[in-house]
Amino acid sequence: MFDALGNYLGERRRGFSKAAAYVGGAYFVGRYVSARLEDVRNTIVQERSARDNLRRRFDQNQQDISFTAMALLPTLGAHILKDMDVEGVTQELQSFSRSPKERLELQHPTAPSESSVTSSMDNPRGLDADMRSDNGSVSVISSNDGAPTELSASSSSWVDPASSLQSSQVSQAPPQPAIDGTTSVSPKSSVGVDLSDSMITSSSMSSSAASGPSHNAVSPDHNVDSRSAVTRSKAELWREVKMLTFTRTLTVIYSITLLSLFTHIQLSVLGRSKYIQSLIQQERDERLREQLEYSTSVYSLFWGDSSLEDTETDILEDSETISEETERKYLTLSWWILHVGWKDVGERVRRGVEEVFEGVSLKTKLSAADLHRLIQDVRCRVEYEVTFEGKERRINFLSTLLPPTPEILQHVLTQGGIPARLATAHDPKFDVFLDETRSHIASASFDRVLEACLDSAMGVLSRGVDKNVFGSHSEQEDVIPGQEPRERLAAMLPGLARWCHLALEGLPNELVDALTDVREVSAFSAIIYTSYDDRFR
Repeated sequence: MFDALGNYLGERRRGFSKAAAYVGGAYFVGRYVSARLEDVRNTIVQERSARDNLRRRFDQNQQDISFTAMALLPTLGAHILKDMDVEGVTQELQSFSRSPKERLELQHPTAPSESSVTSSMDNPRGLDADMRSDNGSVSVISSNDGAPTELSASSSSWVDPASSLQSSQVSQAPPQPAIDGTTSVSPKSSVGVDLSDSMITSSSMSSSAASGPSHNAVSPDHNVDSRSAVTRSKAELWREVKMLTFTRTLTVIYSITLLSLFTHIQLSVLGRSKYIQSLIQQERDERLREQLEYSTSVYSLFWGDSSLEDTETDILEDSETISEETERKYLTLSWWILHVGWKDVGERVRRGVEEVFEGVSLKTKLSAADLHRLIQDVRCRVEYEVTFEGKERRINFLSTLLPPTPEILQHVLTQGGIPARLATAHDPKFDVFLDETRSHIASASFDRVLEACLDSAMGVLSRGVDKNVFGSHSEQEDVIPGQEPRERLAAMLPGLARWCHLALEGLPNELVDALTDVREVSAFSAIIYTSYDDRFR
């Protein structure tokens, strides 16, 4: 029986050998494929985890950027509202309009017949009601809690002084000799003056009319000169209100936009460095775990493994480590735009506003499209400059965002709270951050992102103007259907002044949120945040 079994196996030995080889080969191939698939699966899981970690860190960094920009806005807003005090000029204009009449009433009481003339001139609504603002705005002052201020409670509007002159010119007769032989003041003394000279309030004219029969000792030439001086002062104030309102509005837009982009660059650079540090620390922890496992094995008793030592990673970790002093110095660079840089923007905006709005009268009726066209004209003058060859060149706002010289840089760091010894000490990592920031600001990508952000900010302004200035026309019955509503330029100024307060002090801030949601901003931050390939080559 055993002989028969042995003969059977001997005859089929070759077949059994092939079968065993096939089965063994299949087993080892299966183990190999399984191991490789496990490695691929682990690699995919690690890459997915790394991408999720990177995305989570990037999203957190974007939130930190928004919070940081909002934290810096009060400082920027305080400087802009203080140096571009539209409300102060408005109060000066209104108090200046009331003061001549008040002083005259205190010194020389008005006769009954004269008081009736004065009261009729003080109420321009009865003479020319169409000069009133269509939206009935009365002031540019708005408090944070919505309570009316002293100026907002006043019954006089920015447009009231505009109507008083026109109504007085219609109602006044040609100059005639007075009873005492003096000559009355002619209204033609203000003809031919600047477009803003027409903004003479009724109080000044009523005071001049009331003072005619009571001041016999004053010569006619003295009266004309005094009246002319008052007119010029009022014209200058009205011009200043117009120019300063548009200058402050556009300065707020440019300053907040530049501050937001600068904060994106700063925190993206710092966030990338911290992300690289976390990767290096994770790799070091993994290497320590492998060393611990190998040291507890039997192989470590006979063989050492130098492959677990990685000096390049240690050198890279040392180069990417950021000290708190370096991080603080780098973040202090925002002091420049908060205290100095925005003034440079304001000067450029002021020149552009004067060139564009100098010929636009306060009584000119403009539509939303007309206002947008004028603002775009100002933008071209602010964002572009003409070279000696006569070609237009886009400016990069580098001097607005960063100090131009090392001496000024040390002054900025010192003013920002950095000790003098740290501000003057050589810091290679800080120099690397500073050079990288300059390169990003001077790049074409920054110009593209800045243009997209300014377009978005102008959209926020347009929506605010449509709501606060042109929104009241939708409820009026005299508006022709299909016709674009128009409003006087003087009536737009209160809404623009209030919008500046909302843009600087509003919570939540519509302008900052709109800039954060711009797609180009997120792409620009992602490029900065992920530019670390050269560090691992």
